[in-house]
Amino acid sequence: MVKADREYFETIEEEFIRLRGAPLLLSPADWRLADRWRREGVPLSLVLESIRLAFERRAERQVASPAARQRKVNSLRYCRPAVEKAWAEYRELGGASARQPRPAAIDVRARLQALADSIPPATVDLERWRKRLLELQGSAPAVEDRLVGLDRELVDRAFELLPLPEKETVAAEAEAALGRMASRVDPERLADLRRRMVRRLVRERLGLPLLSLFAERSQPSPRSG
Repeated sequence: MVKADREYFETIEEEFIRLRGAPLLLSPADWRLADRWRREGVPLSLVLESIRLAFERRAERQVASPAARQRKVNSLRYCRPAVEKAWAEYRELGGASARQPRPAAIDVRARLQALADSIPPATVDLERWRKRLLELQGSAPAVEDRLVGLDRELVDRAFELLPLPEKETVAAEAEAALGRMASRVDPERLADLRRRMVRRLVRERLGLPLLSLFAERSQPSPRSG
């Protein structure tokens, strides 16, 4: 697989899994779907925008209907209608983006407040993190773009501050989880998967929320002890 193709797949995988929360990797059926989009020439930016739109609309339905919160997203195929609709409109318009800006039905300010409130009290620099969240402004897509970086920064900083024995435990758990994959992926991809798994384990260990307006509303496991 050439580097450009691998980046196409892995970028789609990273964005979908960031919003889905789990599992760690796409299924073979999901990769085949992404490969079809690649072969058809669907721009990566259009796929990513459509994935986010699918989760945005899901978040809106969750607000309107408690029953919608019980239904999980288990496959990239959940986003297929959004991607293929956007692709059809894109071609009809000769390559122009078909999506028009619109206000999100979810309450961005309320969601940011909920995220700020969900950061565990034991988090180092808790008030600073809460302030950074509550200072975000703009449309839902603009805020979401900022949250991607903040989420990664929060988890990476939490890992840095763990006592050495806990760091070693997390690293060992990550290696055990990735052990079966080591022979099936190239070293560069394995390193990326290791970082992703460490972040996931740190999030679960410390009860850190996923900083996203549109992600699955799963509850992290509280820290034991």
